[in-house]
Amino acid sequence: MKIDQAHVLVNDQDAAKAFYTEVLGFEVETDFASGDFRWLALRAPGADAGAALVLGRAEGAAVAYQNETRLAGMPSFVLTLTGGREEFEQIRARGAEVISEPQQQEYGGTDALINDTVGNIICLHQD
Repeated sequence: MKIDQAHVLVNDQDAAKAFYTEVLGFEVETDFASGDFRWLALRAPGADAGAALVLGRAEGAAVAYQNETRLAGMPSFVLTLTGGREEFEQIRARGAEVISEPQQQEYGGTDALINDTVGNIICLHQD
């Protein structure tokens, strides 16, 4: 068994698509719209890209959940960087707002936090 898709709430799907493709380098897997419904799924490039991120529009109670999660400083998910500090600096150079610089963690690895501009905090992890 493996995780194939993970749902991420966003407050603007067009802005999310731009951030995740232009800043993080994800590729569009599906972008389907019908009326008010839009299925927007992205994957990291490469053969072992992992789960698709389905960027769903936050509505109703999901908006409150997203806001509280962000205010608590909790990342919505973790991306493991395979290119180390250089990859982090490339993401920063492409426009990511850094919330916290990479810091060595007691449990192992190094974590940094960035703002995805559409309501979420993302943890960038390096082993």
